[in-house]
Amino acid sequence: MIEYSFAAEIAEADKSILLNSRIYKEWLEKSEEKFIVKKVHFASADFLLKGRQPLFIKLEATATLPDGRPVHGIVLVRGNAVGVLVVLRCEGKPYLLLVRQPRFAISEQASLEIPAGILDWTGDYRKVALAELEEEAQIKAEDSELIDLTDFWYQGSSVGFAGSCGLLDERIRLYAIERDVTAEELKAMDGKDQQYTEEIEWIKTEVLSYEEAARKFVDGKNLVALFMYERWLKAQGRTL
Repeated sequence: MIEYSFAAEIAEADKSILLNSRIYKEWLEKSEEKFIVKKVHFASADFLLKGRQPLFIKLEATATLPDGRPVHGIVLVRGNAVGVLVVLRCEGKPYLLLVRQPRFAISEQASLEIPAGILDWTGDYRKVALAELEEEAQIKAEDSELIDLTDFWYQGSSVGFAGSCGLLDERIRLYAIERDVTAEELKAMDGKDQQYTEEIEWIKTEVLSYEEAARKFVDGKNLVALFMYERWLKAQGRTL
């Protein structure tokens, strides 16, 4: 049995919500497959503004490997996510449709990223990827357009890559879509604003040439998506 404890600032009514939340239960199930979890302390939790769905849960666990060796037990649980590399081809040249948004954690007012989002309760990566494309990039896409870069690269052995495996439980599943567009369509995709007050998101689209965008990326998922996409192209006998 796991011994549970909670920080004083966590309300009594929220304790059962945290214990029964999808992101915590999925993390615990995976952890107990390979580790022995003895204690879990809920240090803090953040909830979505709408409803009481946990968004981030900070845990301090006491856990060991099966042979008894202790492991680092601080975990920020947030669940898995998706990201979509949008490749546009115009007059023979490749471009990327990206979004800029504030990222306080890295002190950036306009972080340049591929459209992405947290996996919702459905657990349907493809559905969430299509929804994020429409919400953040203002692109309506069909399921058949999605190229599953993660499945191509890992060949079914992983649901996604870990961006910060010393702290975050999150694995990000990456997709790509490709479209041929006219110069007018390309221009129309640039500079669109989206504001989502409840999610505290202020997003603006940006279109850049493929190479220019690649050299501006600092977000890890962007670079991993480029790597997987270029390997996928090679496997198809294609080039940029």
